[in-house]
Amino acid sequence: MATPPPSPPEDAYRRRPRQTRGQQRVALLLDAAAAVIADHGLEGATAEAIAQRARTAKGSLYQFFPNRDAVLAALALRYADEMRAIHEKAFPVDPHALPLDRLIDRIVTPLAAFHDRHPAFRRVFGAVEGPRDETRAAPARLRTQLFDSFVDRLDVLFAARNPQLGTRERRRAALVCASIGQSLLARRARLPAADRKLLLDDLRRVLLAYLQPLLEPAPPRAARARRPAARRPPG
Repeated sequence: MATPPPSPPEDAYRRRPRQTRGQQRVALLLDAAAAVIADHGLEGATAEAIAQRARTAKGSLYQFFPNRDAVLAALALRYADEMRAIHEKAFPVDPHALPLDRLIDRIVTPLAAFHDRHPAFRRVFGAVEGPRDETRAAPARLRTQLFDSFVDRLDVLFAARNPQLGTRERRRAALVCASIGQSLLARRARLPAADRKLLLDDLRRVLLAYLQPLLEPAPPRAARARRPAARRPPG
């Protein structure tokens, strides 16, 4: 069963925008926060820097968010919503409709494109230093929920591809694939553009080599007919 959609912490917003203009201002602030984080890391994403990138007064940020950490929690929720939508679309309704290599590509490619579009993603969902209140803990909690949901989806997919695969082995395979993919896609985001395709191709090959024996096991070899032993000539 898939993990239920995550909910934002109650204090992520000081005031939730209800009108279009307010929603646009919040979207602008989140875009600005993502840009600052991508350029300068979490340390550089102060309320002042975010407001300056958004070309608005700092008071405009505090109108909707109580502090900088609440902006990061809201940005994490935006990323989580988009990632969840990618998961929904990537996993096919018919698990047997595609060859294994194309099935892997169907899942891996949009996830890689997501990382390319959002260079701040891995930093927002990274470890948060210092004491964690509900707001500061939100990105880490969302990341855990997304990861667990992805493992659940892989588990269901693998069960459909090979019903003979044992439950524990199938779950372990789902965890291995999700962990490898998460690690390499995060590492890939730090590479020069020229190397990203090569690493993505390597990820596809690794997953195919690992999954093929599990999801496409070779049929059992027919028992060889026993040949009668050759008789020795008399004498």
